[in-house]
Amino acid sequence: MTDLPYLIAGGGIAGLATALGLAGTGRSVRLFEQAAAFEEVGAGLQMSPNGVRALQALGAWEAVEPACVIPTEIHVRDGRSGAILQRIRLGKPFEDRFGAPYRVCHRADLLNGLLATARNSGQIELTSGQRAASARTTASGAMLTLDNASTVEGRAVIAADGIRSALRSAIAGPVEPVFRGHAIYRGLIAFDKVPADIEADCVTLWLYPGGHVVHYAVSNWRSFNIVAAINASDSEGGWSTPSNNGPLREVFADADETLAGLLDAPLTWLKWRGADLPPVATWCTGNMALVGDAAHATLPYLAQGAVMSIEDASVLARHVAATETPAEAFIAYAAERQPRTARIQAESRKLGGLYHAGGLLAAARNAALRLMGPEAALKRNQWIYEWKP
Repeated sequence: MTDLPYLIAGGGIAGLATALGLAGTGRSVRLFEQAAAFEEVGAGLQMSPNGVRALQALGAWEAVEPACVIPTEIHVRDGRSGAILQRIRLGKPFEDRFGAPYRVCHRADLLNGLLATARNSGQIELTSGQRAASARTTASGAMLTLDNASTVEGRAVIAADGIRSALRSAIAGPVEPVFRGHAIYRGLIAFDKVPADIEADCVTLWLYPGGHVVHYAVSNWRSFNIVAAINASDSEGGWSTPSNNGPLREVFADADETLAGLLDAPLTWLKWRGADLPPVATWCTGNMALVGDAAHATLPYLAQGAVMSIEDASVLARHVAATETPAEAFIAYAAERQPRTARIQAESRKLGGLYHAGGLLAAARNAALRLMGPEAALKRNQWIYEWKP
């Protein structure tokens, strides 16, 4: 019975990272991805030191790093005046402090690095075009039912199938995504099309009443990633819908000229619902467990969504290696990960409100950012960046 493979539903960042973690412990893995090909939609992501360390632990950092961009600084700017409210220098002092670098990359580049590492592992069987429909614990382990009604038996089942997970209800009961009042627009342009007045070597966050914008270079300086979030009603939401910049130009009507010019640059945007999950009380039952967004989907305002999935994978692998049964490992994994991911979710929600503040609250926020300085800002995020596998 113990030679049965671990079964993973979902071939995104969380699923591939988990497969690598398990393979690193000597376990065989079968992974099922519903799409016809392994690919990632969306835009860029920020890889903070905790995420780099997790990728190193999984043996995937060498495959991911070449496509990453090394930003020089993080800037926080007022979206109306253009004034810099805070700047954080990255580079060697930052890396020495936290023991790993800060990088930015496209989600597809991260996925491709994980995929290449998985294909070279010799322990992972990858299957695309097969959607996991349900799962259950069995006497010998767990069983996955695919949408073509076929079944696969394994040592355990791990649901890595995202915020709209098909398997979550079998593990955690009825937990549904919660809309948080934001629409998120992701755009990508060729790097040589970036307006000349944009500081393209920095990660920049613009704060504006009713919305905010983040941008940085990705894909080894070939592309430029732009993400804008605005207050929106739930009826305006969509999971991945092509859009134009009309709603953005309406919200950012009085934006600084530099910011306004950038928002006019992408030809098309992909629009997403600003949703997350409430803290999920049960991450595992028997020989089944949740990882990544299926367990703790978060708003992107701490730039930790993908990173939390990679952390999950390294922690889960450590507990699988240290315990006799998957059920024991899953309980230990959930106990370790739940407090951290719940805090990430809560802090991300708070930042959404703070970033979109107007009036006196925005003035107080801007003054606090100026007074705080870079050292206080780094201390504020120290609990995130100092994490180790």
